Amino acid sequence: MFDSIFADGSIRDYIDGNLQDPWNGTNFEGYVFLSPKQKGELGERFVSKLMNNLGHKVERAATSTAGHDRVISKILTEIKFALATRDKKGGVTVDKFIINHVSVGKDWERLIFCGINPDEKDARIVFITKADFEAHLKSDKCYFNVQQGGKKVGNDDYICTNVAALLECDFVKDIAEW
Repeated sequence: MFDSIFADGSIRDYIDGNLQDPWNGTNFEGYVFLSPKQKGELGERFVSKLMNNLGHKVERAATSTAGHDRVISKILTEIKFALATRDKKGGVTVDKFIINHVSVGKDWERLIFCGINPDEKDARIVFITKADFEAHLKSDKCYFNVQQGGKKVGNDDYICTNVAALLECDFVKDIAEW
């Protein structure tokens, strides 16, 4: 039944044409092929090592459903990690990131965002407090939107697609200020 669908090669060509990895030749080669869960785990490991290297004690959350990813220097911490997004030409757009699935209802005190640009030394690594996040959600210039059903279904799940603007906010602190 499916043989006729694949016979002319166009479906296979479509798949093959979308398997490009703009991170070839970098430490993040192959990242684009990981599942969302694997990407999340990689980000948590990356930030944990980073914070250890900065002299902080890092512990895993007590359970996988704890409402935070790590406890860093006794602070309940949510971790969000992203590589710069792909462009239509097979490369990436510097400083274009997405922060997904931030929830007020989860048990965290600070959120670390780590955004990786093609030049890894040009990473964006910042944090915000939960109180500042909640205040920002109520502001006129909020850069987070409700995702997956939105306010109509009472969803507490936020996304930020304008991370460059978010990074300019006063309440967003460089990781060195931890």
